[in-house]
Amino acid sequence: MKKLKILAVFLFTTLTNISLSADGIWQGVFDINGHGRYDFTGLVNNQDVTAYTEKAKVVYRGEINITEEDFIWSLKMYLQDGTMFGTAVIKGKILNGNIMSGKWSTEPAKDYGNIYLIKNEEGIEDAGNQINRAWTSINSKVKQDIVIEKNKILGKDENGCNYYGDINNLNNKIYMVNLEIASCGISDGVYNGMAHIEKNEKKSILKINATNKNFSLLMIFE
Repeated sequence: MKKLKILAVFLFTTLTNISLSADGIWQGVFDINGHGRYDFTGLVNNQDVTAYTEKAKVVYRGEINITEEDFIWSLKMYLQDGTMFGTAVIKGKILNGNIMSGKWSTEPAKDYGNIYLIKNEEGIEDAGNQINRAWTSINSKVKQDIVIEKNKILGKDENGCNYYGDINNLNNKIYMVNLEIASCGISDGVYNGMAHIEKNEKKSILKINATNKNFSLLMIFE
């Protein structure tokens, strides 16, 4: 009986360590029905995940489950800055602790493809106080300006939309985001998600991806 208890503790500790080692930013590429080369960034904290692809203009929200070396992502799919339109499942193997290699499929569209992700450690800033500063949007049709002070978000854009919320450390690389959009029509509401800061040519790039019941958003600032 004692040996069984020790074995159970060992297995639980091993699986927990595997799960914790998955926490962080996973970036790579995927194809759609054998065509294209699309970017993919996934943010993992315990079982919770958010993700996005800038080229395919999709934002994801869901969970990841890991059993030994096998992983499965179960995701809701949203049009970037738009509505939910389906679900996706990504299945595969974790290789050497820092590679996810697998396949994905969607419903109801029945799209499918291969996906290859690498855990990005060097290109991501550690979560910390550097989040607290003024940020201006890039690659956005509508200019957005936000100020983060003491982890509180306050901002607006050229269309008169107002932004309120908070952003706090979730793990070593990821921030948890709670953001309210007001005076913005159908986009109004409270969004929950994750964020990270990428190092890009000596610049810091803040990327926020979040969803609510109806809509998603992907906001990129420098």
